[in-house]
Amino acid sequence: MEIVEPEAAGDPEYRFNGSTMGYAKATMARLGMLSYEEAPDPRPEDFGLTPEDLRDPGGGRSPEALAAYTAAWRDWQAERPTGIPHYKIGEGNDGWLVTPAEIRAALAAFEAQPDAAKAGTMAEEPRWDEWIDYLRRAAEHGGFRVE
Repeated sequence: MEIVEPEAAGDPEYRFNGSTMGYAKATMARLGMLSYEEAPDPRPEDFGLTPEDLRDPGGGRSPEALAAYTAAWRDWQAERPTGIPHYKIGEGNDGWLVTPAEIRAALAAFEAQPDAAKAGTMAEEPRWDEWIDYLRRAAEHGGFRVE
């Protein structure tokens, strides 16, 4: 995962492997940091594209329209985010943008937890402090992309 504006954010990357990402996602779910809305499903026609354009993105028919279509689902966020959407993390490296508003909502949910729950999480996972620090930096620097 990489902070969108890395030059201003210190260490711009945070890496999970398959097993640690599963643990982190489960912990975030337990702490109320995830949201469960579904990913958007933009219609290609709304961007002047056909389904064939999506199957053959290298066909070059309309790179600008294809970029706009891709951004419509990768960069989407709910009107009032309640956390980091579950589908954006841990299910592939699709370039999802986790927005500052989504991160702030997740951090607010974490901070609202009882001190014992936060301390227990910190004790169970020594890297949790690093992850929370990373989220705080990312929230101030454009969010992060899952890549």
